[in-house]
Amino acid sequence: MATKRYHNIVDIKKCKEQILDKKIVKKFIHEATQTCGMKILKGPLAIDGVPENPGVTTFAIIDFSHISIHTFSKDMTALIDIFSCKPYTRKKIIDLCKKYFATEKSIVHQKEVWWGK
Repeated sequence: MATKRYHNIVDIKKCKEQILDKKIVKKFIHEATQTCGMKILKGPLAIDGVPENPGVTTFAIIDFSHISIHTFSKDMTALIDIFSCKPYTRKKIIDLCKKYFATEKSIVHQKEVWWGK
């Protein structure tokens, strides 16, 4: 049986400084998981980037797939990926991404990919 899949990618440029705070990024993942109506099975795990590419990568396995965030301090960018086999409200997730990471000067690109029956 084919399962429908939902994949939202949100790239935010000119983010708030808090994209570099592991506690805040983990809090975002917890809230995003609740917003999707899911639960965390493992994580979130937050790791600092290497000196040549500073930032934070945070990842959680959720009951229907994953949520990941890669942040980069050089250009204050956040790359957010929410993938699930369970439907969720895309607008709520995008609004949450903006609430946590965007400023009035931010540039937000969003792409939704879904497939299946």
